[in-house]
Amino acid sequence: MSETHKKVTDFHFRKQHPASDTNLPDTHTAIASNMESSQDFQALRDAIQPALVTVTRSSNALANEDLPFQRTVHASVDRELDDTTSRMLRVATDLLKSAGKVTGQKTHVLEDADDVDIRWRSIVDVIDTLLEKADTCLDEYTGLIKRKDAPATDPVRSDVSRSPTHLC
Repeated sequence: MSETHKKVTDFHFRKQHPASDTNLPDTHTAIASNMESSQDFQALRDAIQPALVTVTRSSNALANEDLPFQRTVHASVDRELDDTTSRMLRVATDLLKSAGKVTGQKTHVLEDADDVDIRWRSIVDVIDTLLEKADTCLDEYTGLIKRKDAPATDPVRSDVSRSPTHLC
């Protein structure tokens, strides 16, 4: 997004939402510093929440029916929307593939925004299964439930058995 376009968008947003907080903390810095101290979840949430509120307000300020108009008036907006959509679809597809490997479910490549609507049920199934596995892992870790297939304690293999794609 060009600097001029950012300034114009920011100006219009402030004009439409004068009460919004545009002086937000650097979210990436806040996340990095808060991730080191896992006990400071409240501070992390306080750093992220204003950024999410601002993004939500910004996206709501630009009504969906204004997008075709903006695309025709500003060629750069058209290119940037297409690039951003493609990038988001690639990220979503990669995340679904990763989650599908963990859950053992088949996933599909999301080629366009319509694929998200068409495949919504299968997307939700993959994410739901992933969240259920994460919940089970947390319960096992905290001792609320006992692991069904408790492995024999082997100090050499215990480090190897825990790969990033292996839950619990």
